[in-house]
Amino acid sequence: MKENEKSSKLVWFLLVIAVPAVFAVTVFGIVLSFMGVNVLEEAKNSGKKIPIVKNVFNDETQAASATQNKDKRWQIKFNEQEEYIKIVSADLKKKEKEVTGLKNEIALLEKQMEDAETSVKADEKKQLKKLYEAMSAKDAAAVFSEMNNDEVLGILTLLQTESQAAILAKLDAKRAAELTVLMASNSL
Repeated sequence: MKENEKSSKLVWFLLVIAVPAVFAVTVFGIVLSFMGVNVLEEAKNSGKKIPIVKNVFNDETQAASATQNKDKRWQIKFNEQEEYIKIVSADLKKKEKEVTGLKNEIALLEKQMEDAETSVKADEKKQLKKLYEAMSAKDAAAVFSEMNNDEVLGILTLLQTESQAAILAKLDAKRAAELTVLMASNSL
């Protein structure tokens, strides 16, 4: 019976006092919300003034603060990395321009070197031409007899027709025929 009395008192308390109180607080909160009052924020602020509830809000605030600090640190690191990427990208573009400039300079120098080689070869050919044209046909034929056909052919093509004829006339008939055939096949 005592247990029934205790449970009936508890039921009476819940039905008569607790449920209507919760209902009244809820209705009051809804009315305040319609009036423009932020009920949850006000409840938190009021709860912070109560010693036991204060610890709960401090823990939430500390956790939120720690999360915000962590977010700020990550944002700072992210911004630093973005800045570093911008610097490296600018440096890369600068280096690419330098490489392009150097490639152009190399191409120009190669062209100049090729032109210089061509000029030197032309000068050497002129000197060789002057040398063999100044030489007697007999002496040139003696020198040619010691050279291979490709070398002789290269020199003969530099000389004027009269000099070519005089030198070929002084060479061995067989060798002169070989050189004539080579000259004819090169001119075609």
